Amino acid sequence: MEVELIRQYTLIVDFLGHVLGPDYEIALHELEDDSNRIIAIANGELTGRHIGSPLSNKMLEFVAGNLYETQNYVLNFESVSATGKTMCSNSMFIKGRHGELSGLLCINFDASRYEELSRRVMELCGGVKRGVPSGTRLIADSNDPVETPVRSGYPTSIAGATASIVSQVVANYPVEVDRLTQDEKMEIMDILNRKGVFLLKGSVSHVAQTLHSSEASIYRYLGKLNNK
Repeated sequence: MEVELIRQYTLIVDFLGHVLGPDYEIALHELEDDSNRIIAIANGELTGRHIGSPLSNKMLEFVAGNLYETQNYVLNFESVSATGKTMCSNSMFIKGRHGELSGLLCINFDASRYEELSRRVMELCGGVKRGVPSGTRLIADSNDPVETPVRSGYPTSIAGATASIVSQVVANYPVEVDRLTQDEKMEIMDILNRKGVFLLKGSVSHVAQTLHSSEASIYRYLGKLNNK
């Protein structure tokens, strides 16, 4: 991002941090070719993040999927921080003059304390339906359909973000690394690419080590994926 733009958005981060209060984390990310670090943050203790921390796992997927080309922002997706807090997340894409993505302004609300408050209220009510018409339920039954929220992690370091995503993808693959064929490695590479792993600095080296391949091979796989 341009220096003046960084200055203005940094001021906005500080301003919103004071206005919205300690239940809101506000983070400004600068996006470069191989980096997406936080350059300004307010109330970072909510997720344990700091200057230099990378994007959340879900935002990496959004960026890798070029969602910014059709949307200006993403609203109300649920996340879980490294500290175990349930967060309601919202992110705005910061674009350049030609529509290129240069940064992100993210606002994450700590919803966990309100979940606890809601739980306590329901405990006080004891599930008693005083004055409620027959057939009305205050508490959902266990077999009620429940919408599954989108969850993502908030890694505090680029190395940690890379390691957690790569290890999860490889662990879920049905074949051991030593027995992977080139086609299977390509499948894993495709998954990692869609998850935005290669937007993280140093990820190629880590993936090469994990897949028992050379960095040249990883770049070759990436070239094939990007030319599809």
